[in-house]
Amino acid sequence: MTPSKPARPYTAPGRPNVRADIAVVGAGIVGLCIALSLRRLGRDVVLYDALPPGGGASFGNAGLISVDSCIPIALPGMVWQLPKWLLDRDGPLAIHPPRLLAAAPWLRAWVRASRPQQVERASHALRALHGPALDGYRELLGEAASGAVIQARGHLHLWSGQGSSSRADRLVARLREEQQVATEPLTQAQLRALIPDLADHVRGGIRFPRHAHAIDPQRLTQALASQFEQEGGKIRLRRVQRLQPCDDGGFRLWTHHGDERADRVVVAAGAFSGELLAPLGVRLPLEAERGYHVQLPDPGVTVPVPFIYRDQAVAVTPMEGGLRFAGTVEIAGLRHPPDERRTDAILATARKLFPRVDTRGASVWLGLRPSTPDSVPIIDELQAHPGLYVACGHGHTGLTGAPMTGRLMAARVAGVPCGLDPTPYRLSRFSGFSPSS
Repeated sequence: MTPSKPARPYTAPGRPNVRADIAVVGAGIVGLCIALSLRRLGRDVVLYDALPPGGGASFGNAGLISVDSCIPIALPGMVWQLPKWLLDRDGPLAIHPPRLLAAAPWLRAWVRASRPQQVERASHALRALHGPALDGYRELLGEAASGAVIQARGHLHLWSGQGSSSRADRLVARLREEQQVATEPLTQAQLRALIPDLADHVRGGIRFPRHAHAIDPQRLTQALASQFEQEGGKIRLRRVQRLQPCDDGGFRLWTHHGDERADRVVVAAGAFSGELLAPLGVRLPLEAERGYHVQLPDPGVTVPVPFIYRDQAVAVTPMEGGLRFAGTVEIAGLRHPPDERRTDAILATARKLFPRVDTRGASVWLGLRPSTPDSVPIIDELQAHPGLYVACGHGHTGLTGAPMTGRLMAARVAGVPCGLDPTPYRLSRFSGFSPSS
């Protein structure tokens, strides 16, 4: 959060040559949706990133566009699952011990976010952000271009062990019913008919018929970048090292290719957003949930629709380049080296789900999910720095939340109406968050 009395930053001298009206820092799926939405409002926009569009978390995620997704990660009773997860080497959560102290404030806020009242607030905010996702992509890309990279076949949630209904399960069921989420139960026999190669221990599941997926998240991101440039937007492959307020308004962007100037800046740099804003006295309640994927180029099994295997929190998605198994959460900071044990665990889950799967030629990947304690992103102007905005914290649902984030942020920056209430996405909701140094 922003401290109530931030230290006044050093201000750069006047800037006679403004390069852009608006600079967007971060060319991932969120930054691109913001930049293109602003361009549609006639604004002069420059997009900055050290990587070409489609790198980072927008490259290797599970590709799920879950329009009916309205349940945050933190749920009642989940804190009691933590010891079991942490003791399980192949479990869905790992915390690198040296990171524990720095992550403790975020973890405490995560536990507070699991209270039923906060879960309900987060659920309504996620529902409003996610519901229009497919329409949003069609508006940004056009019917043909969006249809070339997005398939609307629904998703499944599957499980092997299904015990008695917990307090969290009952809350989830109620919230989905209240928000008219479409679901269909699946028996084991129906699963066998749909996915014949699935292991016998998978006993049941539910289907979300309105969900969709990108056949390649990188291609989706690149399509947005191409559209942005076609409409007059500019992309600069430059790492923004520092943001510096100017004494006569606007900002200087220090990059590894020299400095640039902009009247207003939107920081959509994913997990690195907090690091970029910290020198300005801004503290974001953000943790990098490190996620991994294993992609099998010729798996020898047929998966017609994506599914999430809830027992191990692994998503399985048919993609252009093969079958992608993505998941796990690792709390280890921004720059800890990849841990091959996490991809080994995902590969073990792949073999558990599909006994005859061919794992030859598997490729692996690590990405950083920018996550808030309540799973709801921050989409806001920073009060201490007028003209400086932040859009980050989409966690596991960036591909789903990006189109409406773009619309909401563009409306905030341009000062035009938007049908989405900005209140649930403000940074001020984390007023009690006190991060470690």
